[in-house]
Amino acid sequence: MEKIDSYLLDTVDSTNTYAKEKLLAKDYLVVISEQQTAGRGRQGKEWYSPDAGNIYMTVKFRDSNPAPLSLVVGLLISEAMDSASGQKINAALKWPNDLLISKKKICGILIESEIKAEDVEYIVGIGINYSLPEKESWWGEIGDLSDILPREKLINNILKGIINYLENGYQNWQDAWEKRCMHIGIELEAVSNNQKDNEIGIFKGIDEEGKMLLQTTKELKVISSGECSIRGIY
Repeated sequence: MEKIDSYLLDTVDSTNTYAKEKLLAKDYLVVISEQQTAGRGRQGKEWYSPDAGNIYMTVKFRDSNPAPLSLVVGLLISEAMDSASGQKINAALKWPNDLLISKKKICGILIESEIKAEDVEYIVGIGINYSLPEKESWWGEIGDLSDILPREKLINNILKGIINYLENGYQNWQDAWEKRCMHIGIELEAVSNNQKDNEIGIFKGIDEEGKMLLQTTKELKVISSGECSIRGIY
């Protein structure tokens, strides 16, 4: 497409790092690699990235939409999985942007940003597990479902969804996100990133900034994803 610069690689340290180093000369820059030697997740965690048919992709762009990109991207990927599989795979969302199938995390999203002149450029890294030769028990993979969720079709549908959102917005994204959330109305534990504080409450949904609405015994708390993670839902 005329709007997209694409880089298809066999191996790279990190698709996000590679995208950062490239000039955003068109509307979108897309990097896809078969392997990452230094893949990264949220909060500086390593993202295991073997050459095993998984998706390691970064999309770089400018965005002026008011909605929180982190949650919207998770929603768009979940919708792309629906459409690419003919509605046979319905990935659930875990706040803020994890995607799960059968209560196993199969997708991670890392969003970074850089200020360039008067613009903010967003670097959105997406990792989707199709097959993991070595994995911890809490990781999931597409595995046998790959026949109904072809990798190339999923990549195309994700890109279409992101581009459509950036160009047209997403009017009722909060409602759509909450319908796919696996823990609406469920009691859970919000644990601060320093592991020192926690809150127990009922997850009531999200606000327009994507913050968690947690009903504790005392009050309705509004909590940012930059402050904590959640436990106790599976």
